[in-house]
Amino acid sequence: MNHIFILLGSSGVGKSTVQESLLAEKDLGLLRAITTTTRAPRPGDVEGENFYFVTPEVFTEMIKDNAFVECVETFGRSYGTTHKELDGKLAQAPVLITTDMRGARSIKSLYPNTHIIYLDAPREDLVRRIEERPGTTPEDMERRIKRMDEEKAGAHEADIIFQNPDGQFEETLAQVRSFISQQLNSSVH
Repeated sequence: MNHIFILLGSSGVGKSTVQESLLAEKDLGLLRAITTTTRAPRPGDVEGENFYFVTPEVFTEMIKDNAFVECVETFGRSYGTTHKELDGKLAQAPVLITTDMRGARSIKSLYPNTHIIYLDAPREDLVRRIEERPGTTPEDMERRIKRMDEEKAGAHEADIIFQNPDGQFEETLAQVRSFISQQLNSSVH
């Protein structure tokens, strides 16, 4: 069975940037499992490419139908990875996902070939990055900082932790890439 790599970390740590960079590297052959969400599309979002966008009512029905491998509510919006999406991608190639620790636990319990990668950075870097995001309100900031502490508390459950402080993105990316390559190569032999 193909591997699943899960990127975890607090808001502002660089999960999406690392994910996009790794998915663009064709030699790794990673695919993204597209998340289903109740959040509204942002400018530039493409249905079925960035997310599958559904109403809260549809999401609730999907939960009742046991459609999700993992689903969470974050900042008033629901996110989840469906069995259909994950299994379909795994049949083709290794998969790269971003989720939270609850989602990672759920996936790892069902798919033993799962590797949890935790990204971390100094608190002051994370706070500044969140503050610099367009549209961040004081309420968003407060919720994200509270969630940051919760996420960091689960970091010890990850298979490996990488630091992503300001100015070190390329080094962090190289370390994550190396870890993924090692896991992929170890299953070939």
